[in-house]
Amino acid sequence: MKKAVSLMICGILLTISFSLVHASPAFADLKAAVNAICDAYTNGIVATFGPAVSGFGGTGSGVGMDCGDFMVFMDQNKWHVIHDMRTGGAWFDIFGTGGPCPSGHACFELIFLKD
Repeated sequence: MKKAVSLMICGILLTISFSLVHASPAFADLKAAVNAICDAYTNGIVATFGPAVSGFGGTGSGVGMDCGDFMVFMDQNKWHVIHDMRTGGAWFDIFGTGGPCPSGHACFELIFLKD
């Protein structure tokens, strides 16, 4: 009985180890991501964060642009929006916490992924 249990455990461990050898890493498809913070009142970009690659100039690039124009610019440079937080992720900065959103304004985030 002990031998049968030992053989089963050995078989299970071999199966798990062989499946891990052929597994692809989860992060392999992520090339680059850019976050843009838009002021809902002025419809202007107040902050951007991301690497300087493929047409995007890096963190701070695009600040002051119209949010719609920024989305078109990113699309022309082969970036696509993966999250548009206008409806479910907007926030209102009532206390002036010093973040990118101006005090008393509502802001939302756009997240872009490189094609």
